[in-house]
Amino acid sequence: MPSYLLTGATSGIGLATARRLARPGTGLVLVARDESRLKQVSAQCSDRGAQVLSVAADVRDTQSVDRAFTLAAQQFGRLDGVVHAAAVVAYGRFEQVPAEVFDATHDTNLRGTANVARAALRQFRGQGGGNIVFLGSLLGDVAVPYMSTYVASKWGVHGLVRSLQAETRGQNIGITLVSPGGVDTPIYDNAASYLGVAGQPPGPVQSAEQVASRVVRGLYRPQRQLQAGALNRVARLGFRVSPLLFDLAIGPFMRSQGLRSDPHPPSSGNVLHATPGRARTEGAHMKNTKTIQREVQAPVEAVWQVLGDGWTYATWVVGASRVRDVDEHWPATGSRIHQSFGPWPAVIQDYTRAEGSVPERELVLKARGWPVGEARVVLRLTPTSPTTCRVTIEEDAIAGPGKVVPAGVRQAVIGPRNKETLYRLALIAEGRYRNHEV
Repeated sequence: MPSYLLTGATSGIGLATARRLARPGTGLVLVARDESRLKQVSAQCSDRGAQVLSVAADVRDTQSVDRAFTLAAQQFGRLDGVVHAAAVVAYGRFEQVPAEVFDATHDTNLRGTANVARAALRQFRGQGGGNIVFLGSLLGDVAVPYMSTYVASKWGVHGLVRSLQAETRGQNIGITLVSPGGVDTPIYDNAASYLGVAGQPPGPVQSAEQVASRVVRGLYRPQRQLQAGALNRVARLGFRVSPLLFDLAIGPFMRSQGLRSDPHPPSSGNVLHATPGRARTEGAHMKNTKTIQREVQAPVEAVWQVLGDGWTYATWVVGASRVRDVDEHWPATGSRIHQSFGPWPAVIQDYTRAEGSVPERELVLKARGWPVGEARVVLRLTPTSPTTCRVTIEEDAIAGPGKVVPAGVRQAVIGPRNKETLYRLALIAEGRYRNHEV
């Protein structure tokens, strides 16, 4: 049985990689700080047929990391691969970031990498080989303002990994560095920030699943470095060949693309301690989107059934069967999402249901189509009583020609259409509920 250990497995790229690796006959050791989220992810991966061992551990703690590897060896005997994806981010000019936040960022990103590398190499040398994939960053190759804390830690990670690659030549140990550019993950929502605003992934933005495909490639076919970002090579070239022009351009670029406009109080985010939340691959919000909402005189399950039974609007279809399936990113629920036109299917990014007395549903998907490129759509269904619910929808372009259109213009077009979207959805759900069809 092939077996893999993953750190940072409850969020973003780590979670997307865990889902990709979760197959019948595969063993997974999932490591993260938040035990409740670990249980969620473990259940998802088990539903896909994997044999799962979850270990609550902080990569900053050497003993916790060693314990995770010991438990992995006891459970599976050997590890074929290790993916180290745990990381935190801090925003702020260097002197604004508190020393404890700076130190904790380096403890997680750099010292955590060293702890995982040490334990993995010990394991691999004992069993005769194995592969490690480290998640680096474009910011481990270039420097940008307002993120000096994170940049310094990732430059350290890149240097450490490069040295390890040299030291392990000829030892049947593969070490791959994956360097993502802008990725839509919760790391930005959970980041520390002392700028008065929060950060966001600069464009072009890719999904966690796209980066996870590079991670899995590195597990199977180790390479020195895998870039995961359309402009990574351009940015690296500009940083080295023309540093003056790069420095002149990067400040305005970061302010316009890498930072949100809405006020954000000073916060240490999840740098010092894990923050509660749901396991998810994406960030929770989109910048400058208009939220449309509607009160529906039907319960959450009635609306959800309409979505799952083939409800159609605009450029995407939920639950239809006339176009290709995309079950790869869909947890085991029995429903599907499909693209209503064009050669590409929409991709499920996340699906959640809160446990307890107040169930809530959320659907996050990517719609693709010519000529607008790619759009992200978020539907949330929140109960307001046993027989009613509130439905909200957000949508925005995330890639392609539509992204070039100013945000205000995009939302002026999207808003009225999504208002009509919820009106039609409500009519169907309320009609079915009144007629006792759900």
